[in-house]
Amino acid sequence: MWFKRAKPATFWDGQSGPAPERAVAAPKQKLSWFEKRDRRRRRRKTFEEVLGWILVPAFIYLLYLGYKAVGGIPKEVVDFGRELIELGTNSLR
Repeated sequence: MWFKRAKPATFWDGQSGPAPERAVAAPKQKLSWFEKRDRRRRRRKTFEEVLGWILVPAFIYLLYLGYKAVGGIPKEVVDFGRELIELGTNSLR
């Protein structure tokens, strides 16, 4: 820490009596390896969900911009897609 924050004056600073008692927090128990792994997984899944909600619309928007920039889908791309579909359906027979 570079800077220390000045503590605000409280009611107890001016009193000449004993300081108020503070509740002593119980020491935290150490997490087991299973609990640590579970927390890491939950954090990772949450991160992946948030990333997905951001990236998927961004990719769709970029595809839309590319489509608009070209002025439509070129005929070669459509023909290539049809060939792939034909190959896929012929392999099922």
